[in-house]
Amino acid sequence: MTESDRQLILLTGAAGRIGSAFRQACGEQYRFRLADLNTDALADTPGTDHEIVRLDVADADACREACAEIDTVIHLAADPSPEADWESSLLPNNIRGTVNVFQAAHEAGCRRVVFASSVHAIIGYPPGETVADDAPPRPTNLYGASKVFGEAVASRFSADGLSGIAVRIGAYDAPWFHEHGTATDAMAYVSARDLNDLLVRCVETPDIAYAIVAGISDNARKRFDLVRTRELLGYEPRDDGFNVLGIDATR
Repeated sequence: MTESDRQLILLTGAAGRIGSAFRQACGEQYRFRLADLNTDALADTPGTDHEIVRLDVADADACREACAEIDTVIHLAADPSPEADWESSLLPNNIRGTVNVFQAAHEAGCRRVVFASSVHAIIGYPPGETVADDAPPRPTNLYGASKVFGEAVASRFSADGLSGIAVRIGAYDAPWFHEHGTATDAMAYVSARDLNDLLVRCVETPDIAYAIVAGISDNARKRFDLVRTRELLGYEPRDDGFNVLGIDATR
C-alpha cells in the first residue's frame, strides 16, 4: 500500500485516552490528521505522513480547515465528564463543537463521520438491564443528553448524504475500572483492542447512511445486546469486563 492509497482520517481528540490508543494501533494503516487542543504527544504516532493540527472544535472556521480533503472523521473530541458544567464546557465542546464538525465535514464532502456517543445516552434504564444497541435514549445527566444530541446531529446530516455512525462507548479500559469497577461497570466494559477494532469497522464498512452501534466488549452480561452492531459491522469483540475484574457474572 502506497502513502496515497491510505485513507486520510481526521481524528479529533487524538491526544485523549481513546484517541491515543487508536492512533497507536492504526498509525500504519491510515494517514491521520491528528487534531487536539494538546498536540505535544501526537508526534509519537506510528507510521508516516501524518499531520498534526491544534483544533478547538468550538471554532467553526478551524473545523472547516481541519476537514479539508478528509475522507472520514472520527470525532472523539468532547468533555467526557458526566459532571461537566453546561455553560462553560458542554455547550461549547459537546454541542457547538459537534455541530461544527458535522457541518464542516458535510461542506468538505467527507464520506463519513464516526461520532463518539456514550453509554450515558441510555444510563437511565435499570442498571442490570440489557438494552438494544440503538435503544431509545434515556440520559440522566446533561453529559448524556449532549451525546444524544450528537446522535441526532449525525441523523440530521445523513439526510444530506453524509454517512454517520454513532458509537455508544461503554466503560473504557482505564485505571479507575481496575481499581473500583463494579459488576454494573463490567456489563458496559470495552477494552482498547475491541474498541479499536470497532472503530476500524466503522471506518471501513460501506453502505451505511446512519446507524447507532454499541461500543462494549463481549462481557458475560452486557449492557447492550450487541445484536445490531454484530449484524451491521461484523463486530466480534474478544474481551470480557467480568474476567478483567475477576468477578462472578452470575451474582
